[in-house]
Amino acid sequence: MTVDDFDGDGNLDVVMNGNDYGTELTTGRYDAFNGLMLKGDGKGNFKPQTILQSGIYIPGNGKALVKVMGANGKYLLAASQNRDVMKIFELKRDSHPVKLQPMDMYAIIKYKNGKITKQEFYYGDSFLSQSSRFINIDGAMASVTVTDSYGHTRKIPIN
Repeated sequence: MTVDDFDGDGNLDVVMNGNDYGTELTTGRYDAFNGLMLKGDGKGNFKPQTILQSGIYIPGNGKALVKVMGANGKYLLAASQNRDVMKIFELKRDSHPVKLQPMDMYAIIKYKNGKITKQEFYYGDSFLSQSSRFINIDGAMASVTVTDSYGHTRKIPIN
């Protein structure tokens, strides 16, 4: 799973990769999942999106799902499938990924609509997966303040 604000509404969303072909012979494989995006409403509720709404389609034996910053600075999701192709999904909205420093722990994000959120940064954020450490800056944000493990803060410029 990868959790982030994929649609730029200031609410966390979830993208999942699944299926498991490595079960016992008598059980058969778990093969009814083609990936899924859950759109968050900011109140703890999530609404499943169709493949057409989300663009997420990962039909194989899913093993990992991570967010990475591409060489061109684009926000990408990489989904691996055992003995199959890796699928890469590019975020299709205007965004500006900013690399984090090694000791950065969290950011306080203030949005133009008055909403305030806290985004924490981890090492090893999913089962057998490690996403790149970056924060995605977009036009809905008014300010972003990052705090490191020593308590030092810095503002990330919003263009």
